[in-house]
Amino acid sequence: MDKIELDPSPSILIESMRDIGYSFETAVADIIDNSISARATSIRIQTRTAPKPILAVVDDGEGLGRDELLQAMRMGSTDPRKVRDSQDLGRFGLGLKTASFSQCRKLTVVSKCDGGMSAFYWDLDDVVETNNWQVTEIQGDDEILSKVAFSDLLVSDHGTLIVWEKIDRVVGVEGNRDNDTTAVFNRNVSDMLEHLSLVFHRFLKAERGYKRVSMSCNGREIEPIDPFNSASEATISQQVERLSGGVTIQSYTLPHASKYEDAADYEYYGLRGGYIKNQGIYLYRARRLIIHGTWFGLAKKKPLTQLCRVKIDIDNQHDEDWKIDVKKASAQLPENVRLSIKSLLNTLYSPSRRVYQRRGAKQVAETNFPLWNAIKDNGNINYLINDEHPLIADFKRELSTDAAKQFDLILKMLSAGFPIDSIRFEISNDPDSVAAPKTSTEEACENAVAFFRAMKGSGLDDLTILNAMRTQEIFAHCWGDVLSALGIEER
Repeated sequence: MDKIELDPSPSILIESMRDIGYSFETAVADIIDNSISARATSIRIQTRTAPKPILAVVDDGEGLGRDELLQAMRMGSTDPRKVRDSQDLGRFGLGLKTASFSQCRKLTVVSKCDGGMSAFYWDLDDVVETNNWQVTEIQGDDEILSKVAFSDLLVSDHGTLIVWEKIDRVVGVEGNRDNDTTAVFNRNVSDMLEHLSLVFHRFLKAERGYKRVSMSCNGREIEPIDPFNSASEATISQQVERLSGGVTIQSYTLPHASKYEDAADYEYYGLRGGYIKNQGIYLYRARRLIIHGTWFGLAKKKPLTQLCRVKIDIDNQHDEDWKIDVKKASAQLPENVRLSIKSLLNTLYSPSRRVYQRRGAKQVAETNFPLWNAIKDNGNINYLINDEHPLIADFKRELSTDAAKQFDLILKMLSAGFPIDSIRFEISNDPDSVAAPKTSTEEACENAVAFFRAMKGSGLDDLTILNAMRTQEIFAHCWGDVLSALGIEER
């Protein structure tokens, strides 16, 4: 048998590699991985839109000598099977190149080590034209500083600068009918910042035993987004469980909307897409977020479990078991871990269910004189207006016989028209979006006076009436004003 060598065509392969599936934000995150692996403590992103969009990432990491940098520019520069440093976020030795080529046609890397500076660039137009895997070296510090954008930011004696030019994969940069290059590019940069804030939040906020990494974009500090809102006293966190293979798992139940003073804070922790979409497992590899908001097919995303988020930590030595991809944006659960999590599922998300079930029970059971009665009938629950409510009964007594019959008919029509299908739909999408209309303090006080008078007419004592009123939201939200309207001092 003859073995025939079939080298891939560089011009064809390089264009195919561009479609590996990176988005703009995941590509930049892959570049950041290299900086963190180089033990950088400061990472700066710089962008420029005129005359053409450019993006640069500069760090204060260990830097590379000329030969090391040349090797790093090679396709597949690292064996994915080798044992890595515990803080190394790379895997295939492809990320720098594939991430960059997915967004731009020219990649320049400048690195300083031991005071020396080296620079190489890939230009895909050159590769296509020559059909050769050829990089170009820029020699001499003065030449580098004059030809490479943002190279003046490498001010210390060690660090690395990565520059993207000929950015052609950001939607709208090329061939946009409106030619609004700046707006489209800036929108992608904005989405990227939100992505980095989440993916690297454990680096941006110092964790015990690790140095904090500062990141900025165009001089603006990138702040961490903690998806578990772990600093809130209202967040419920369970104990860390240790599984086989060095895997740890910890469940968090985020605070209910009612626990936030500012609605914007509640929306903030919902993340892009909201709480239902972002419930589930958050998988971290060496503290870097790989994938989030998924149950890996173990459970369905439901409104009752939307506050549950589960943190899973793995190291960087079991990538094959977890099938971590080149982009570090997808993974699969190993079978032994899948079985362990499946057995823990009910324990993991039961606190979230209890939050909503408890609130539901509170709204139905704690009101002594409800406006609605929940009537069970052959397994169904029918909601009917409570015609024995003191205000309704008192009003009805003032009516003539014919008017009272007409009033009863109106109440039955209102009960029959209870919008159950609409409520069910809205709750399935976002249970916190369904709420009773807000009542002003003035309206609450007027109702309180009428309610108190009707209850007194029924022969009830003041304490019983006040206890009943305090369980109703219409009065409870402004209780002090209600007491003043009734002429009663608060005790």
